Amino acid sequence: MIRYLLLFVLTTPIAAFANSIEIYKFENAEQEKIYHSLTQDLRCLVCQNQNIAESNAELAKDMRRKAYEMVMQGKT
Repeated sequence: MIRYLLLFVLTTPIAAFANSIEIYKFENAEQEKIYHSLTQDLRCLVCQNQNIAESNAELAKDMRRKAYEMVMQGKT
């Protein structure tokens, strides 16, 4: 029983981290370059002026998703 509890405790943080990984697929390298440039330049409103690429705030995640959608639509 203790083994199962220990296994659960050790794997829970890993599983929680795995859910926060965002994977975006781009049609070409130019789109990926634009996306990374935008996420480095845009600042998170929740964090202390941290860029959205490095922020883990929910707002930053939403902003990264929206930036991806706009890049895929061809917007600049």
